[in-house]
Amino acid sequence: MVHLTLKEKFAFKFIFSEGRVYHRWYGRFLSFGLDYGRLRRVVARVPNWLNWCEQWNIEGDALVKMAEEALDKGNRVKARALFHEAVGCYHAGQHVFFIDSNQKERTQEKARKSYQRAISLYDEKERPIRIDVPFNGVKIPGYLRLSTVPDSPLIIFVNGMDNIKEAEGNSHGNLFRQNGFNYFTFDGPGQGELWKDMKFDVKEYHKAVTAIIDWFEQHQIYGMDMGRVGLIGFSLGGYLAPMCAAYDKRVKCVVGNSGLVFTGGLEGLKKLNPLWQRGVTYMTGCETLEQATTQFDWDIERDPGLNVPLLFYHAGKDEVMPSPKLHADKMMRWARGEKTLQYYEKAEHCTMDYLDEVFPEIIDWFKKKLKERQG
Repeated sequence: MVHLTLKEKFAFKFIFSEGRVYHRWYGRFLSFGLDYGRLRRVVARVPNWLNWCEQWNIEGDALVKMAEEALDKGNRVKARALFHEAVGCYHAGQHVFFIDSNQKERTQEKARKSYQRAISLYDEKERPIRIDVPFNGVKIPGYLRLSTVPDSPLIIFVNGMDNIKEAEGNSHGNLFRQNGFNYFTFDGPGQGELWKDMKFDVKEYHKAVTAIIDWFEQHQIYGMDMGRVGLIGFSLGGYLAPMCAAYDKRVKCVVGNSGLVFTGGLEGLKKLNPLWQRGVTYMTGCETLEQATTQFDWDIERDPGLNVPLLFYHAGKDEVMPSPKLHADKMMRWARGEKTLQYYEKAEHCTMDYLDEVFPEIIDWFKKKLKERQG
């Protein structure tokens, strides 16, 4: 565990609680399959933030044991559901737990193993397909959810600071697949499974997405329409997805949600919540913010202009970043092509408390934009 500052010790003991912090994450946790009752039961057992990851590990381990017992009895559907919920527990446990990278990584590994066991119980036509894309001496790990409709578009989900492909990537993938899209979710540099081998550098990230599109173009074995590729990203991915779309002209449209579109250098990073400052050093593999600045500093208006359709969301009560409206307006100034801003004045980060409205709208938007590009 990292050495905690006095400010962090005070915050983790007295400020981090369900009423002040944890409830803001519930929309996200529910979106990747956690049961609400289980969520409340686990949170009630957490005495303070330092025990957060441990308690979710205990719950995840219990679910894995129940899944194994169900499997022994021949109850494959129940076992699959429990393995998936174990993934959700492990993901919730490692969520922004940047203060202990060893515990965080062990918990992520449990999530990966539980996910592999869950998808082994799918019928072959429904099973997510593991794909490893070569990139700069490493492999970008990902899963493809293959549409049942031939010649369907490909949607690529770009992770944020703390997504993993086995959690949000799976639940979002189900939704897109049900609506006729192929869907690829991956862990990029500084994220999830790839974190061990390659840390985050904003200047290089778009090259990873280009490598993914290259791979699918070179391996046309899945019957996808590679003339209709869209990107989507939430949180940090809400910046990365539009930025990557600007660099790769094969992307036909893009959705971003709650993107941090500029950092403001070292002084800007120092204004972030201390928890997210820890995230910056974790993703980059640096000891200090000063060291991390070269890898974690950007301004979207310095990137190439975006000429394809953009749907961008932001949240007025977003506490992850200072001045969310400033970020939303800056994104709109930067985008040159067709652009739509959906600003939810009362929403939390990533519009997590309005996802019942947001996701159907995103699906409809992608259908319209990618259909238009087909003709």
